[in-house]
Amino acid sequence: MNIETLDLNAYSIEQLAALITRSEATIRHKKAETADVLRKQVEQTAAALGISVNELLGLDKTAKRSAATGTKTTAKVAPKYRDAHGNTWTGRGQKPVWMRDAIAQGAKQEDFLIG
Repeated sequence: MNIETLDLNAYSIEQLAALITRSEATIRHKKAETADVLRKQVEQTAAALGISVNELLGLDKTAKRSAATGTKTTAKVAPKYRDAHGNTWTGRGQKPVWMRDAIAQGAKQEDFLIG
């Protein structure tokens, strides 16, 4: 059947509306199928290159930045110390003010160890 020669005047309004609804559903389905095929191709290409899809598409800013600067990205460090007010410190860098104040008042750093 050739779409160009199809006589749409032969159909009722209800039939044409049904045709539109079915056509739109078919279009959505075909787009989803095409997207799935393309997604798999992108995943295979990324895997073949040994990188993530986000890196391949330039969406992973940390990987892009570390590759450009030659530095490694670091993971977030879990807190090692906590006080009664919920203040935390990883143990890296300068001691926070809350801990310096507590130590000045006689507390020991070990008193704030988590776990």
